[in-house]
Amino acid sequence: MKSIKLLFLFCLLGLSAALKTQAAYTEEYRPQYHFSASSGWIGDPDGLIRYNNIYHLFWWGHAISSDLVYWSQLPYPMNGGDGSFTYFSGSVAVDKQNTSGFGSIAKPPMVAIYTANNNFSGLQTQCLSSSTNAAYFYYYAGNPVLNLNSTSFRDPDVFWNAQTGQWIMAVALSSQHIIQFYASQNLIAWQYLSAFGPAGARDADWEDPGLFQLPVNGDTQNTKWVLTVNKGPNKVQYFVGNFDGTNFVMDALTQSFLTNGVGLDGSVFVDFEGSNYGNWTTTGTAFGSGPAQGTLPAQNPVNGYLGHGLVNSYNGGDTSTGTLTSPAFTITNHCINFLIGGGNNPGLTCINLLVNGTVVQTATGNNDETLRWSGWNVSQWIGQTAQIQIVDNSTGGWGHIDVDQIIFSDVLMNFNLEQANWVDWGSDFYAARVYRDYDGVEPCAIWLGWMDNWQYANNLPESWGQGAESIPRNLGLVPSPRGYQLVQQPLPRLQKLRGALVSVGPCTIQNTMNLSQFQPPANTYELDAVFNLSATNQNFGLNLCVGGTNKVVIGYDAATANVFLDRRASGNVSFSPSFPNIVTAPFLTHAGYIEFHIFVDQSSIEVFVNGGQAVLTSLIFPDPSSLGLQLFSANGVTTLRSLSAWNLASIWH
Repeated sequence: MKSIKLLFLFCLLGLSAALKTQAAYTEEYRPQYHFSASSGWIGDPDGLIRYNNIYHLFWWGHAISSDLVYWSQLPYPMNGGDGSFTYFSGSVAVDKQNTSGFGSIAKPPMVAIYTANNNFSGLQTQCLSSSTNAAYFYYYAGNPVLNLNSTSFRDPDVFWNAQTGQWIMAVALSSQHIIQFYASQNLIAWQYLSAFGPAGARDADWEDPGLFQLPVNGDTQNTKWVLTVNKGPNKVQYFVGNFDGTNFVMDALTQSFLTNGVGLDGSVFVDFEGSNYGNWTTTGTAFGSGPAQGTLPAQNPVNGYLGHGLVNSYNGGDTSTGTLTSPAFTITNHCINFLIGGGNNPGLTCINLLVNGTVVQTATGNNDETLRWSGWNVSQWIGQTAQIQIVDNSTGGWGHIDVDQIIFSDVLMNFNLEQANWVDWGSDFYAARVYRDYDGVEPCAIWLGWMDNWQYANNLPESWGQGAESIPRNLGLVPSPRGYQLVQQPLPRLQKLRGALVSVGPCTIQNTMNLSQFQPPANTYELDAVFNLSATNQNFGLNLCVGGTNKVVIGYDAATANVFLDRRASGNVSFSPSFPNIVTAPFLTHAGYIEFHIFVDQSSIEVFVNGGQAVLTSLIFPDPSSLGLQLFSANGVTTLRSLSAWNLASIWH
């Protein structure tokens, strides 16, 4: 009876909100099956819980759903604050045993645990608000419950750990790239347990940590702990390991991948771990007598290299110059990858590929001391003799170069990111958090992410407000040479939105051909296309949202084993110089096919590759009249094995 009354309350509140805002869901670029707020800003998905068969989403607005497909927005939930702070990200816990005393066993409270960011001092503290009706949360008079007198301490993720019988909090010391763990018996008094980090990618603040268990190969009796950490402006990384109730410890394979590159595709040409450069030759003084062991005197901290050694030409400061040249080798792989940082001085601080003594490829740094992956497609020079030369001919500011871990591979890693396990390779998936299932019925973990990017979040061309959440995704782990790999798949319940099935294939594709069999009335559809992978030079895929010269391109380049999403001509791209881009995901497969499972919804695209082994999520803003679809094969013939497409209904009407 209690759950029926609660659902009735939700329905009344949701109907009231829906009636007020229904007409607002037809605006240009408004998502039709992703959740977006009726108006105003939406940010990180917070307080994701399932309780009494209702799913809650906070941001700190509030919406509810019975199935994670259809949503009703409720009134603003937070009450009683004094106006001196802003609600930052956090969690909601269902305190079934009333450990907090904010309710009763008969009427368990919901407790919101969040960061209060002081509007004047910038101090970030962890605070509570509680609710006994699942709608309105009231500020706790004893706040804050956790205070380190820090301006970089935020985004608590709180859950009940049945193994130890206590509440656990994971919270970020953002600028230090550390996740702290705390325990509590009542959600009010918190005891420090341990810390994790720095590790993985750390060229920006850490935010929105999450700690949860996932099954391996779908086996719920075999689970691993996963710690997710968000890193601005738009990336989520993950660590797999074990949490014993006090400490989170990475698995050995995960740690070896992150710190030494174990499991990377290809063979290491040089890792610069020796005491000298071996058979490489040097000129000048910039490179010293051997690899540097990290940061050199008077240098800003160097990060992102693997192992202990790297090439660092800050030997003696920026005024030193010189070259470091490899012995000759024969190019046998399609790609050469490397980590690079230091000065952005093309031709002066750089790494070059020389073929027959001529520079045919080059790369430079980013004017910072973080090494990120870069690389070249060298397939046109396979069989030829080459050398790699690292150059420092600059004596001004940032007049040095950092290089590490040169790898010969058939997978291009030219994505300008640090060594890490990345959740999503697109431009717009951030602040992801899992649903905490207080009903105990979900067969697997589900999460949402914020579809946005802090490079342009305040400038999106959306008339109703700003931002939307991703579609809900099922999560799991599969073994790989680099440790357990996260796999994401669309929530199957979304299939209830499908219209009539349109099937195409098998057929052969050469150049570009219109996909005339599927003509959506709007850019709100789902598409699943499977292409045969049969040659090393294939380049194939789909052009979506086609109109005039505009299109969104999703494809696979077999020569570099990269999936790519190109939105440079996707429509409205002028609102930020960071927006028109190509993103890539390294994806070497021996399955013999590439599957693109695609969700397009007015202003976003989500691409799940081969069952969610790689995912790319990006915003797009095509003209509403750009509704064309095309297939393409740029290098010869590609076979489309099958294509299925569905128009998807609006969740608002």
